[in-house]
Formats: sequence, C-alpha cells, structure tokens
Amino acid sequence: MKETIVLKKFSDVGMGELFMSRLFHFQGDILNGLFGGKDKEDIQQAIMKVLFEGLEPAFRSLRGLRLKWHDDQIPEREKIQLVESVYTYLVIAFKDRFQDVVEKMGFEIGFIFQKQDHFLKGCQKFKTQYPKIDTAFIDTIIEDRVWINLMIAVRNNVIDHQAGKDPVVISRLSNFLNLNTVEVLFENCWKTMEDFLVVFADSLTDPKYGMKILELSAYAKNKNNPERFGWFDVIKK
Repeated sequence: MKETIVLKKFSDVGMGELFMSRLFHFQGDILNGLFGGKDKEDIQQAIMKVLFEGLEPAFRSLRGLRLKWHDDQIPEREKIQLVESVYTYLVIAFKDRFQDVVEKMGFEIGFIFQKQDHFLKGCQKFKTQYPKIDTAFIDTIIEDRVWINLMIAVRNNVIDHQAGKDPVVISRLSNFLNLNTVEVLFENCWKTMEDFLVVFADSLTDPKYGMKILELSAYAKNKNNPERFGWFDVIKK
C-alpha cells in the first residue's frame, strides 16, 4: 500500500516581504562567505527561529491589523488583540530568539535589556570585549533603547502581568496600542537585527582573505532592494 504524501503550505509570508528576503540573504550568502560553508548551521537555524517564531507571526498579525484598524465595524477589542500579538511576537523575536543568534556568533547583548546602571556598565564592557567594533555602534544601541524599552514595557506591563502594576503606568503605555506604533516597531525591530548581524559579521571577517562586507550599489539606489549587503574584494594600495 502506497503512502500518500500531503504537501501543506508552511507560511503565506514569502520573499516578497523585505524582512524575509533580507534576513534570508544574510543567513545564506553572508554567512556562507564568513564561515566558508562550515560551522554556520546552528546560526542559520537560530535566524530561522527569529523569522518563524517571531517576525513572521508578528507580520501576519500586523497584516491583519492593517485591514481592520480603520474599519469602524470591527470591534475595538479585536483590533487591540492583533496589536498585542504584534508586541508579543516582536519581543520574542528580538529579546529571546535574536540573543541566541548573537551568542552563537560569539557576542553578548543581554545588557541591552537590563536596567540603566547595568546597561551603562554593559556598554563599557562591550567596548572592551569587542575592540574591532566601532564605538559608534554603542551610540546606536543607546538610541535604540528608546523603542526597545517601550516595546518590552508594553508587553510586560499592559499585555502580561498587569496585576499589582501602577494603573497610571498601564494607562500611559496603553496609548501605544495602535497601528502606527506597531508599524514603526516592526520596521525598527527587523532592520536593527539586520544592522547588528552585519556589524558582528564584519568584525569576524579575517583581513588576510582580502574580502569585506559592503552595501550593494543596488541598495544605495533603492532602499527596498531585497539584498542589502555583499562580499567585495578589498584592493590593497
């Protein structure tokens, strides 16, 4: 008796979405060049978890929210549930799954999610621990902390664990349960991860091979190009 194989669609979010094409490009072409095809499978699998356990479900919720947000016939609670879903999956993507990717590449960014005094100490430690990375990267992290802290605060105080929390804080944070905010957070989240990945990958590049990761000219002309970075020969003068 022959077995019947039933093929089912894994996801309806494909390479036509910029976040998918760009992160897939990194975990393919950039990692292949960095590790010569070796010792990268665990990093690739970790990136897939970022995509399919975080960003992809966040995007599906965001896509549904776009269709419903301005429709007065849709109950407000239904809209807010979609907003909350975006927050929840973005925190999973960035705080949980992405840290695993970074650790597998040999870096530590847990200090980003700590309180201010520990965060500042972590910034100094990062500079010392990874001297090949331009210190301007820390300035970027400090700026990113604004939206990262907001995203996590809304998830922790409004969506989860409201009991015992200050109602004034909950009320203030609830103002960010809207379409415009999650649109910005989604863009910030995946683009920041892309930036981090390239910074870390570039610092791991061995100059003796004469290759460097640079932005593509196609991206310079079109910021929505499905590929942003590539490997280039470094011409020694």
